[in-house]
Amino acid sequence: MAIDNKYLHSDITSSVLQAFYNILKKLPIGLPIDIYKRTLEVECEFLGLKTERDKEINILHRQKIVGSFLIDLVINDCVILNIIRNETIDEPSVRAAKNQLRLSEYEVCLILDIDQDGMHKRLVYTNDLKTNH
Repeated sequence: MAIDNKYLHSDITSSVLQAFYNILKKLPIGLPIDIYKRTLEVECEFLGLKTERDKEINILHRQKIVGSFLIDLVINDCVILNIIRNETIDEPSVRAAKNQLRLSEYEVCLILDIDQDGMHKRLVYTNDLKTNH
């Protein structure tokens, strides 16, 4: 896949998408989502990427933890992956990804839909915008 340097972390997202479409060719549709997640983790590591699965992110209010959420995969400490199974990447999936970006230090998220032939959506929410809220 071509790398476009005008996009934040495009080198990493390009490798992740290569890994994603590689596993979709190898695995049948309908397996538990955790199998796809683990297979994608292995494929990303094979391509030389650092991975962290099911990373817990705390939500703070006035310096106190008020809750937390899990990120499916973090790649190279800078790109988060949300792995879903839908017929399309819908608004609730996009909203959840935007919230994860807003509430974490990460700036780039790939939503990867393992249904059918696979789809993906790239979201960016830079940290300079987060400080204004």
